[in-house]
Amino acid sequence: MSAETGMSARIDELPDGAAILVLSGEIDLATAPTMVSRFQELADRGLTEVVIDAREVTFIDSTAIHGLIEGKRIIYEKGSMIVLVPSQQVRRVLELVFPEPLFAARSDSMDEALAMLSIRE
Repeated sequence: MSAETGMSARIDELPDGAAILVLSGEIDLATAPTMVSRFQELADRGLTEVVIDAREVTFIDSTAIHGLIEGKRIIYEKGSMIVLVPSQQVRRVLELVFPEPLFAARSDSMDEALAMLSIRE
């Protein structure tokens, strides 16, 4: 994580066109564009199943929420599946803002999220 940005966003590729987008730190006005660029990178690589590992995200603001919506749009345009594994802070904010879940697939653990991808037809 860079001290300049306060956020880290890396892509860990998995077999069979899957990947984990690992997010940590604070996602805000300064860092949300980096997150969105990682979503675009996933789509450009043709990765079809994505787990967003946000367990280490400590803060999100409205810009981050907009970035998640944009990231979801980018990934879904490619016909991909996304599973979100949120931190308590991310879960709390998303539940307040979206009465219906923003991501249809949401998990409390990475093991469960990865299992969702592997059993998908």
